[in-house]
Amino acid sequence: MTRPAVSDDQPADETIVCSLPNQSDPVAFRQAMDLIRRRRKYFFATIILYMPLMWVSNKISPTFRSMAITFGIWVVVLFITALYSALARCPRCGHYFHMNGMSLLYLRRCLHCQNHINAS
Repeated sequence: MTRPAVSDDQPADETIVCSLPNQSDPVAFRQAMDLIRRRRKYFFATIILYMPLMWVSNKISPTFRSMAITFGIWVVVLFITALYSALARCPRCGHYFHMNGMSLLYLRRCLHCQNHINAS
């Protein structure tokens, strides 16, 4: 990355901290990355809660109907959290962080610019 040339109307001591195409403010960059991390946590928490939720449902009412209803609710919540996390945009390149075309991959790097999930 190169630094833009200083023009006459911009003071020479003012520097651009981050010359990324969509993000020039480091505070906003960090907030965007925190948002991506938070959405990933919701998604993975939903996956991890499957077995305890089904166990509790079985202990409360061990019928097929109650298990099917619990499973259906869990699938809907999983779909919502997956969609919520898939639509998070990378603050560096502006593309979806976990989506490239139609493929949804929960990797630790942006699928477009390789921005790591722990970048700040």
